[in-house]
Amino acid sequence: MRCTNKGLKYRISLFSAALACCIFLNGCSQSVKLEDAFTADRPGFGIQGQSQDPDISYFAKDLCVADEDVQAIEADASDALAACFFNLDTKEILYAKNIHDRLYPASTTKIMTALVALEQGDLDAQTTVSQEAVTFHESGVSTVKLKEGDVLTLRQLLYGLLVSSANDAANAIAEMKAGSMEQFVALMNEKAVQIGATNTHFVNPNGLHDEEHYTTAYDLYLMFLEAMKYDTFLEILKEPSYDVSYVAADGTEVTASWTSSNQFTKGDVTVPDGVSAVGGKTGTTSAAKSCLVQLFEDAEGQRYIAVILGCSDRSVLYQEMQSFLSDLNN
Repeated sequence: MRCTNKGLKYRISLFSAALACCIFLNGCSQSVKLEDAFTADRPGFGIQGQSQDPDISYFAKDLCVADEDVQAIEADASDALAACFFNLDTKEILYAKNIHDRLYPASTTKIMTALVALEQGDLDAQTTVSQEAVTFHESGVSTVKLKEGDVLTLRQLLYGLLVSSANDAANAIAEMKAGSMEQFVALMNEKAVQIGATNTHFVNPNGLHDEEHYTTAYDLYLMFLEAMKYDTFLEILKEPSYDVSYVAADGTEVTASWTSSNQFTKGDVTVPDGVSAVGGKTGTTSAAKSCLVQLFEDAEGQRYIAVILGCSDRSVLYQEMQSFLSDLNN
């Protein structure tokens, strides 16, 4: 199911204006560098920061930008509602399908939760889990079984968030960093606008379904790319499991092993020889269906971000993502 435009606060942004200008001037549908679309008589338009340095840095100069579907490789994402496959090093768009359609993200939301937490947080700082953080009003919610009064570090909560896709960890992080989930969500939406993800609107830090909680495949690419600036983000995503020890409310020690929700990371789904599945974030709800944002690396060290949203089944999701990889080392 696709989301409506309800709740969108930022219909026209600096990013979208710059993109439209670039497309008009260049007529491109694949890799675009926005500095090629601007001239010196447009000072300030599309520029990051307030620097008057003549070496101007444009918003999207290091981004892949596309305005329409692209199929530069043999790949099959026919089941997905939206999909993309980008070469981060050459800025080539190898595959793009409905990348600006607003869709439900499920737990891929947690990419932004991690980004905001890493931007603001001391990884060794501790917090006490609240009752609200572990209270859910629907069944089958993914958690790491945190309880009110448990004391964990931000680092431990991030492992729960990104390895096991735990919704209780997401809520605890939000309360830890902003005082409440509502205030943390405001930070998430603010950060989305800052990085150009203006077709995104969050209402919670975990990705549980809400009609006003949506994003796009392209916006998730922007979020993942931004989160990659933090070494901790990829370090956590690479782990197939995480052994944790923390203190419960009664002072006893709790030990557990949290397992990755990502079948590439666990080795349950293979990749071609010479290709590495570096790490990624899964997401699944009945409304969002099966989703995944994944970083790959080829034998030459070039990196690729793949995003698939809205696959009917998890096995189909991984099959379609595998189809992006078949030509990487040919």
